[in-house]
Amino acid sequence: MLSIRWSFLVLICLLAGTSSLTASAAPVDIPAALKAAGSGDDYPDADVLVVFDHSNIDVEPSGLSHMENHQLVKVLTEQGAVRASFQRLNYDPATQSITVRRIIVHRADGTIENIDLNGLVDVIAPAHAIYWGARMLGLDLPRLHPGDAVEIETYRKGFQIAYLTEGEGITFGQADDESIFIPPMRGHFYDVVLFQATDPIVEKTYTLRTPRAMPVQYSVHNGEVVSEHTFDTESFTYVFSRRDVPAAKREWRSSGLSDYAPKVVMATVMDWGEKSRWFNEVNESQFDTTPEISAKVTEITQGLKTDDAKISAINHWVAQNIRYCGFNMGKGEGYTLHPGDMVYRERAGVCKDIAGMSITMLRAAGYTVYPAMTMAGARVEKTPADQFNHCVVALKQDDGYKMLDPTWVPFSRYDWSRSEGEQNYVVGSPEGEGLSIIRTYTPEENGLVMEISARIDDKGTLRGKLSLDPSGNSDSRLRRAFGNTPRDQIEPNLRRWLAALAPNAELLEYKFADPENWEKALTLSVEFEVTGYATIGKETMTWLPLGSRLVMANFAGMFSWANSHLPEERETPALIWANSAVRLTETIEIPKGFNAVAPVAQIKSGCPDGAGYCDFTWQAEGRKLVLDGRMVASDRTITVDRWADFRTAVTSFHEIGETPLVASKKGDRS
Repeated sequence: MLSIRWSFLVLICLLAGTSSLTASAAPVDIPAALKAAGSGDDYPDADVLVVFDHSNIDVEPSGLSHMENHQLVKVLTEQGAVRASFQRLNYDPATQSITVRRIIVHRADGTIENIDLNGLVDVIAPAHAIYWGARMLGLDLPRLHPGDAVEIETYRKGFQIAYLTEGEGITFGQADDESIFIPPMRGHFYDVVLFQATDPIVEKTYTLRTPRAMPVQYSVHNGEVVSEHTFDTESFTYVFSRRDVPAAKREWRSSGLSDYAPKVVMATVMDWGEKSRWFNEVNESQFDTTPEISAKVTEITQGLKTDDAKISAINHWVAQNIRYCGFNMGKGEGYTLHPGDMVYRERAGVCKDIAGMSITMLRAAGYTVYPAMTMAGARVEKTPADQFNHCVVALKQDDGYKMLDPTWVPFSRYDWSRSEGEQNYVVGSPEGEGLSIIRTYTPEENGLVMEISARIDDKGTLRGKLSLDPSGNSDSRLRRAFGNTPRDQIEPNLRRWLAALAPNAELLEYKFADPENWEKALTLSVEFEVTGYATIGKETMTWLPLGSRLVMANFAGMFSWANSHLPEERETPALIWANSAVRLTETIEIPKGFNAVAPVAQIKSGCPDGAGYCDFTWQAEGRKLVLDGRMVASDRTITVDRWADFRTAVTSFHEIGETPLVASKKGDRS
């Protein structure tokens, strides 16, 4: 999924990290800065404090960037000392070099230790699924204590590569050809700089200098950032700064930091149309078909009568047959889509390659299709800086584009994941496209209908049957639970789910639909038995409802909101990816001689127009007790002002399953 990010967006990731102090910058009085910064008593929830973070970037007309950073971090706790005692600096030798100029430890008693940089170790960075040769520098520092501080100066050249033949320090990632340091969109610069992190910051500054022929447009989001724009006969200078920045709160399902931390988005690109045309141009030659690919397309679409059926069949073939695994395949890795014949041969790639395979096949079938850039899990601002981490497919139709995402739809009925609603994207076309957004899905489009019918005998044993009829994200989650799971693990997984009712719950029988039948929902039926589920006395019997606890147990991860310990308040937006609606009907038949009594007539909480809504009724029908209603999570991203409704609804739904039901002997209705 992060296929474009490593190279196409790496400038964004790295400039917000470490670099070094320019020769023209005023010297910093380190002892005075440390004294003024305060101590752990002033930051009771922090382990370290960023005393200052100064970044200076000089851009050449080609777009080649020289990035310097000077950073001072003060240790506040013993845990912070452990964190700061190992320094790690990431870089990509394919596009950038890094020079560590100096690392100094400032002791609390005022003494200074210059660290020997020969101890730096250059190793392959840990990787999972994407193996593009990223590296990291590591260095162990002498033992640190609260009150000590670490000062680091670094220099980087490029947008994730390095080349440096002069100056002091130790350089990693040198290259013979300096052109590899020039960003993919030659002659342009772009960046997204966050002015808040998970550690508190006393001062952060970012200074950018560009040639007069490269003016920068920028926008500020999520709070105030002080800005200054000056110029002389040769260059523009932009300075952004923020002081006394508290640590960013990270909570349950916090959205991406860029969605709520103060940030500056900047670019020399004029508009999204220019970016769109460039993306089309650099990739247009990658989608030529071959006889083998054309033959496979004919095979996939054989017998299908409609365009929709053919398009979906091709998209699903790619989703099911191209595994997600990224290897470095040469120049342009990270922003160039690999040729279709290469992906077809290797049967592997990251999102850009999986999307490219779908584009190649769809073009072979005669459709007009383009690659598109998108951002999974965060919004894209209007300023045309690279803010993308994912690549998808745009199918041109008479009324616009139909979006396809083969990366996110293995074992899914859909051609575009229902977890990708409200997601920004830019199509790479010859004409040039603007910034667009996927529509908002309704909760019912990600719904689940759960029906439970059960009977309790006179010994308290419960025997029941449940059925699930899912749609949207719920269907995809459930489908993957059966499609991706070895058959010998399905039954144990279902048994663990039923254990939410009682540890001794027994799985009697189960049946599920074909996970690879994209025409129908992945329905599931389960029969189960629980000995001693109800407590039966001489005059009364008690038991617990079933459906709420099974939903909150969150089988197959169908509902990311299923959490029974939500805090009363929160400070950040919560991203649950897919809004949803659960329709639950639960019918329990009790033994002869007992009266079914509804505990309450109605349970209603939250707000129909809010982020969450819970509305259920209890009804006694002879010896049957029926629970019927809906639990709705209305928003994909729950803003702070809508959190209370959401939490109230989820809490009420959870409490339904934890509230004992009581029935009395006939004649005793007390």
